[in-house]
Amino acid sequence: MNRNTLLISCLVSVIGGLYATAEEVVLPLAVAAGYIDTHVHAYPCRKDGLDVVDAWMKRVNVSQCVIHPLDHPGSRPGNEAERQQMLENFRKYAGRMHRFCIIYPDEVKTVEEAVKILEQEKKDGAIGFGEHYGVGLMFDDPKNLLLYDACSRVGLPVMFHIDQNKNMDEKGLPHLENVLKAYPKCVLIAHAYWWRQLGNGACDRLLQQYPNLHADLSPAAVAALSSQADHGREFIIRNADKLLFGTDAGWWSFTKIPAPEKEWTYFETLNLPADVKNKIYRENAAKLLKLELK
Repeated sequence: MNRNTLLISCLVSVIGGLYATAEEVVLPLAVAAGYIDTHVHAYPCRKDGLDVVDAWMKRVNVSQCVIHPLDHPGSRPGNEAERQQMLENFRKYAGRMHRFCIIYPDEVKTVEEAVKILEQEKKDGAIGFGEHYGVGLMFDDPKNLLLYDACSRVGLPVMFHIDQNKNMDEKGLPHLENVLKAYPKCVLIAHAYWWRQLGNGACDRLLQQYPNLHADLSPAAVAALSSQADHGREFIIRNADKLLFGTDAGWWSFTKIPAPEKEWTYFETLNLPADVKNKIYRENAAKLLKLELK
């Protein structure tokens, strides 16, 4: 048996995708058609800035991904030239890489102003809004409400980040619930410290009660769910239609081998039904974000 044959044999025998050595290909096992990763960060405003994402996707069996801008040079356009470079880069990977757009709360004063910007973003290919940080604001601060209202009108789902000083909330997530009630047509995708309220039942209750709430399964989710023993598996199955696979990978991790993302191995240890895995790995993202399954 030659070296390549041996490597393939070993990979196939390992549940969930253990990784090869630094000189070898990283290939987590998943659905045959590949994951749809709904949470990635990159530098699309730089020339050839998405090529490293393409290489990473091929290495880790991601067939499509959604890239979210951050407040970093090259991640979000700072001028028209960078914007045109970003659009050119996404055209190069059309159907494979998709983008969300962002407006920061202090950048607009009215809903109408935000709507005008978002309508152009949507026309130029944006399929969602985020990652929304809301630095120093409560989740339902008026500055945030303006953005949720605009996204609701334009039809862009919002992926939000919650932590101790961004889009802040309290036990039971009452400020998030205010938004879910006020803007039922605004689709919200939960991320980060939202998952820290898994143990008190708030995450489960809100997902079950509000059709416009979804959640991504990136590292914060894995940490919370894995601490719940069998309840983590039950939570995933119960909310299988509302959960989206995401790694929160970025320029800091694309070239690392073994890849630091833990989601593949965790979900494969749960012995989830095949239909549940297909939903969280691919189908929910395709349905919610209107992506073509390939």
